[in-house]
Amino acid sequence: MTTAPSVRGWCPGLHTPMEAADGWLVRVRPPLGRLSAAQARIVAQAARTHGNGLIELTSRGNLQLRGLTPASARAFARDMADAGLASTDAATEARRALLISPLAGIDPEAAPGAPALIHALDAALAGANTLRGLPAKFAIAVECGGYVPAGSLRGDIMIRADRDGWQVTCGTRALPCAAQDVPPTVLALAHALADMGGQPRPLRNPALGAQAFARIGQLAATCAATTPPHAPACLAGPLPGGAMGLVLPPGPIGADLLAHVAQWAEQAGNGQMRVAPMRALIVEHCATAPPLPGLITHADDPRLRISACIGTRGCGCAARDVIADAQVLAPALPQDVRLHVSGCPKGCAHPEPADITLVAQPEGYGLCPHGRAADTPVDNGLSLAQIQHILRDWPRNLTTPRNGRTQPA
Repeated sequence: MTTAPSVRGWCPGLHTPMEAADGWLVRVRPPLGRLSAAQARIVAQAARTHGNGLIELTSRGNLQLRGLTPASARAFARDMADAGLASTDAATEARRALLISPLAGIDPEAAPGAPALIHALDAALAGANTLRGLPAKFAIAVECGGYVPAGSLRGDIMIRADRDGWQVTCGTRALPCAAQDVPPTVLALAHALADMGGQPRPLRNPALGAQAFARIGQLAATCAATTPPHAPACLAGPLPGGAMGLVLPPGPIGADLLAHVAQWAEQAGNGQMRVAPMRALIVEHCATAPPLPGLITHADDPRLRISACIGTRGCGCAARDVIADAQVLAPALPQDVRLHVSGCPKGCAHPEPADITLVAQPEGYGLCPHGRAADTPVDNGLSLAQIQHILRDWPRNLTTPRNGRTQPA
């Protein structure tokens, strides 16, 4: 049963909507990241019926609908359960916070045992009725190698394929595991972290990992965890295993676009899609991108390297229409540079540092090179024209700002 809508600032879920400037937000997490064409059409229709017809794909591979009311949010949750896209039980739904390598099972270079392990892990989490007390943003991620490299996903507990099998990482420690031992090990760590209370997120406090392994009696068997560079694979265009990647640009899409992609998945593929944590829809057994405007299907598109929140289109905290501004700045973005355009210092769209982070202000933008939106800007009040000039000069060093304007070195 859907709970009462939560306060502003909460991470929304299917059963825990959150109020925004354009109505209530609600998210659906397709089980194991899979979405059939029929289910995609149901989501699209639900966006029109229960919300304002806008859908976002979050960095965690959730579909987020906008413009709902408390009553329509409950109706949406029922529709998703009927479609096989969610559990009716809020606690079960919250536990199944799995981030999955989007090409698991179809990439010939990925670990062949990944699908079986993922299904076993999902079943174990669904049945873990005593697992409570983890933060809403707590995540468990599975990386199976191949085209999508290690470091593409971020989770509080990481399961990664290696040459000898699997490795379960939590904070600063890692434990080699056989496939059958992964689900019980992950559950034990999750229970240990939940018992610590507070906000037990090793992704934010890596020292918690060693404490959790110690609580389950496995610390002596662990080794120092390696931290791969965060370099997500490009999922736009043809992908291994005969799949086609369609990346969404920053901002929401209309429900009609999702319905058209579903139709293409049936016409040109096998009718199955994957919802990837990298703002991508992956159409299985599909060799051709659909002729639909608004989708990114080429690896050299600069929008692949831009993160932006909803801005003033849907958030009362935002100072500018950052989606429109990001579109203006995209052509000037240098190759291999990642840009985060945030409507406020919370940085919801990209909590990690970016090469260039811009934070909307009442007049222009604050500039945070190699930082987060919450960092102190090195310059303030920058116009789009001034930012374009900075992008053209990047990565030249910057001198101390003079009169509020950053000067190239």
